[in-house]
Amino acid sequence: MKIPWNSKSIVLISIAAIIAIYVFLQNNRIEVQHLDVEINHLPEGLEGLKIAHLSDVHIPKNASSIEKLVNILRKEDPDIIVLTGDILDGSASIDNPDFNELCKSLAGITDTYAVTGNHEARKNSTGEWAEALDKNSVKVVENKIEIYRKGNSKLAIMGLKDNCGYSYQYFDNIETVKAIPRILLAHRPELFHTYCSGSNKIRPDLVFSGHVHGGQFRIPFLNKGVLSPNPGFFPEYTSGLYASGNGVQMIVSRGLGNSIIPVRINNRPHLPIIHLK
Repeated sequence: MKIPWNSKSIVLISIAAIIAIYVFLQNNRIEVQHLDVEINHLPEGLEGLKIAHLSDVHIPKNASSIEKLVNILRKEDPDIIVLTGDILDGSASIDNPDFNELCKSLAGITDTYAVTGNHEARKNSTGEWAEALDKNSVKVVENKIEIYRKGNSKLAIMGLKDNCGYSYQYFDNIETVKAIPRILLAHRPELFHTYCSGSNKIRPDLVFSGHVHGGQFRIPFLNKGVLSPNPGFFPEYTSGLYASGNGVQMIVSRGLGNSIIPVRINNRPHLPIIHLK
């Protein structure tokens, strides 16, 4: 049966509207993913410790979602917030008011720790990025260790500069945290082989990473991303929990914003919430 042109137009407009709504929701509805992560010899006082993981917000390109993100975090009420880079886009000024407001808001919720991504690394040569975070009470942990305390229990929070492989020798006082759980903030998941390398006598128990935006376009049902500016097509680590053969685990956030490629497909903005077990 021949469909009248007016009917064809309605069908085409309806399909276009559905696609537009789908793309809008894919790029604006934050997926909060709760993950239980087991760590050997976790002190009883850290059982159930809740860590919110933010990566790749790319302010100011996603400034409209900042209030929504902060409200979600207030509702989640984490014990710790970690930032694994590219919170500020490379196109933005370090004194961007949305960036400063986000950092201030996060630190107002709970203890917040950060490392650079590739977008902020270019600003950190003069120390401006670190100064901006320090001004807003966010702790920068690049190549150093901070101790988080909950009661009598301790957690070591370590960090790496962007594009820096892991070596325990970067941390002057690492021997002092040998007997307590250790988490590592490191922007690039493709360097996981260094984070878990057996050549390091003291390794992190859990790594937090981002950078690849989930592969930007994700293949349904396969948990695979298609493309990242680096490392390129079909990156190995794109979303969720990974583990090495020697027990080092890594959480990869798909990120909360976009940069070079402005659209996500089958890949909602991602906010992992980790519960230590």
